[in-house]
Amino acid sequence: MLKEYRFQSVLGVWGGICFFAMGYVFASSPNAVYANFGKLIMSGAYALFISGCFMYAKGKGQSGYWGILGVFGPPGLLLLYCLKDRSKMILKKRQKESARIS
Repeated sequence: MLKEYRFQSVLGVWGGICFFAMGYVFASSPNAVYANFGKLIMSGAYALFISGCFMYAKGKGQSGYWGILGVFGPPGLLLLYCLKDRSKMILKKRQKESARIS
């Protein structure tokens, strides 16, 4: 996995899961104000989770659009995990370009 995407993907995926759980706790409240706040947090957490999946796919050297698999929950995360890691090929290409420039 490419270094520049590792922290972003971990933060996005796990942050999305944690915020979704926190939003679920608020949304299950009988008070209407907290319930609406929880739904708002859950929608933001879902967006954070999907962006983390995009970063994970890009970190593996694939197109970021493979991150849409995160919509499918755990099976989608398993499919993302099984994607071929092409990051070494990208790193070799970067090294060749930097050697050519120098």
